Amino acid sequence: MQIPFLLSLFTILLGYFLKRIGVLNADHSGVLSKIVMNVTFPALILGSVTKSRITSELFILPWIPVIAAIVGLGAGLYLFRALPQDRKGLMLMSTMGLNLGLFAFPILQGIYGDLGVQVGALIDIGNAIAIFGISYMVGERYSPASENHKRGFWGTLKVFGRSIPLLCYLFALLLNFIGWSLPGFFLSWLNVLSAANQFLVLLVLGLVLSFGWRKHLKSGLVSLLILRYSIGIVLGILVWNFLPADEVVRKIVFMCLILPAGFTVVPYSIEFAYDRDSAGAVVNMTLIISFFLMWGLAVFL
Repeated sequence: MQIPFLLSLFTILLGYFLKRIGVLNADHSGVLSKIVMNVTFPALILGSVTKSRITSELFILPWIPVIAAIVGLGAGLYLFRALPQDRKGLMLMSTMGLNLGLFAFPILQGIYGDLGVQVGALIDIGNAIAIFGISYMVGERYSPASENHKRGFWGTLKVFGRSIPLLCYLFALLLNFIGWSLPGFFLSWLNVLSAANQFLVLLVLGLVLSFGWRKHLKSGLVSLLILRYSIGIVLGILVWNFLPADEVVRKIVFMCLILPAGFTVVPYSIEFAYDRDSAGAVVNMTLIISFFLMWGLAVFL
């Protein structure tokens, strides 16, 4: 059980080392992330979800990150009520959203194989609603530059329509539901593409990894971290005890609920004129904390 985490850790450290010696830099992570989110990750989804057996009780999974986002927003509105509006907006955006595509999938795939990908894919459908819908609208609401960012309902639908991973989720689930399978040659080609996903994701994590977040600890981020992980752990305990699914599925869902903040916090902070450095600190701190929390859950739960 510990081997996939050790392999992941060493690959992340490889990316960080290559950045430190100048072979790669943080800017390369943007290009690699686009390859992951538009090529290797969709190939992984299509190759795994179309051939999986999805039972009726699993269709509750997309609602779990939406519920987590709503709970986080409600608690955040109370906890951060005294903060300036721009700071409050960043904190509220950061309470919701899970980093599945660029963090969880290589770990879940390494431990649980296709089942980890299938469960993560269902959760990520609701996660897309939380990130592209709720989180974006909250960021827009409190932005000091909100008058320049009126996306509206149709603009939000366009964002969903341009999300290649989300479209692949829906297409793969449709094929699964009607009982169709992809041609053998096409599945073999998808396997070639998806084989690169695990390495590329972990390499990207190493390139974006930074330890400059310590100076932000006194700026309210500790309260945010406590809130995120408290919600994740409490919901995880409820899922573990009450979700009508196999033990392995419940364990995967629990691990997903303590994932890092999504990378979208950083581009959203730029778009809405929030503090980009604080947003980057949120991402980096949660990457480190979540990695070791997931490791602990996988070993001891």
